Amino acid sequence: MKTYLDLLKILPKTNCRECGLESCLLFALKVFSREVSPEKCPYLDQSLLPQEFQSMQLTFNYLLENLKFLKNKFKSLNLLEVAPHLGGEIDLLKRAVYLPYMERMIRISLTEEGFPLEISTEKEALDPRDEILICNYFIFNGREPLSDKFVGLEAFPHSISKVKTLKLYAEDPLAEFINSNRKRMAEFLDGFRIEAFEESPTGLSFIVWALPRIPLRVNFWDGDEEEGLPPSCKVLYNEKALSYLDLECLVFCAERFYEILKNRKKVN
Repeated sequence: MKTYLDLLKILPKTNCRECGLESCLLFALKVFSREVSPEKCPYLDQSLLPQEFQSMQLTFNYLLENLKFLKNKFKSLNLLEVAPHLGGEIDLLKRAVYLPYMERMIRISLTEEGFPLEISTEKEALDPRDEILICNYFIFNGREPLSDKFVGLEAFPHSISKVKTLKLYAEDPLAEFINSNRKRMAEFLDGFRIEAFEESPTGLSFIVWALPRIPLRVNFWDGDEEEGLPPSCKVLYNEKALSYLDLECLVFCAERFYEILKNRKKVN
């Protein structure tokens, strides 16, 4: 694609605004300048896009602007009131909230009144995407109790494009990773909050807690070479997950889980 007009040609041109923008023309401009992900349009066939757009990352400046907005909203929350029902532990002496996130512990420093100051971790500096996720988690301020039922992302409304994203950036890579490292999975999962880890002759499954109210059930199947079935993976979410995060953040949780596993393998 040479210009945004080439992208506009494959958009529905209905100006439905479901992407959050006023028109398909504006959407094409924003996507072409890497300010908006093409996945924001639920009616765009991602397979028609060149590879550069299918795997595009939003510009760092866009992420930072989004983070700046979220941080301002986040800093208006009194975490002494919000944190307990979201799984955060309050330490009044250190004037901080501690929140388990993936394999690490997040520290949020507080003002005397209980409003957040900075988000940090004892390990490396936080990725801006992680900060966006954590801010959103508190801003959503979900209170609905989790159930015992896990569902696929497709069970949630308006999830068509996100289901494809989940498969491309989390489920397929996880299937390849688990298949290649089956005997070492316990080692790679060390440090994560894992429950219900089960192995069978045909696969394995486990629950990993991305955040205190965001469990992901990962189901892996070995496939069948004789039948031409490749290894596959399915990520399931608690049916109440949308009370705590939006679809985009839920998908990111699965993507981030895979990224951490992949980075652990590089270190090892």
